[in-house]
Amino acid sequence: MNAPFEAIGVRSSQRLPLRISQMGRRGRGVIAEADIPAGALIERSPVLVIPPEDRKSVDPTIVFTYVFMWEHGTVEEDLYRHEGRSAIALGFTSLLNHSYTPNCDFVRHIDELAIDLVAARDIAAGEELTIDYQMTLWFTPE
Repeated sequence: MNAPFEAIGVRSSQRLPLRISQMGRRGRGVIAEADIPAGALIERSPVLVIPPEDRKSVDPTIVFTYVFMWEHGTVEEDLYRHEGRSAIALGFTSLLNHSYTPNCDFVRHIDELAIDLVAARDIAAGEELTIDYQMTLWFTPE
């Protein structure tokens, strides 16, 4: 069980230097502005929870492509069931592009309404940050 929200906290200092950049056909992406060592907390973001009763109207919109599943015992593929809560990260994390060989992992803190972005390996300054969406993709990855 995770610590209570007050203990986990979300502070503006919990973000490493990042920038948003256009990535061609991939749209916007998140770029490291400094070297990031493996295991580093890149960002801790609060999330905005989309309640189950709102999913029917939200899921058909572009917002669906930016959300995380937000229920205990679920995986991202469960978003396609269109049940339960989803959430959008209010930081850079929801803007990361997909990769089958990502350089970042995300950790959902369901009860604390926060999501961590952690370096899965060393990341060089200027490198795009990516995560594995962990779900059937609605696009063909480059």
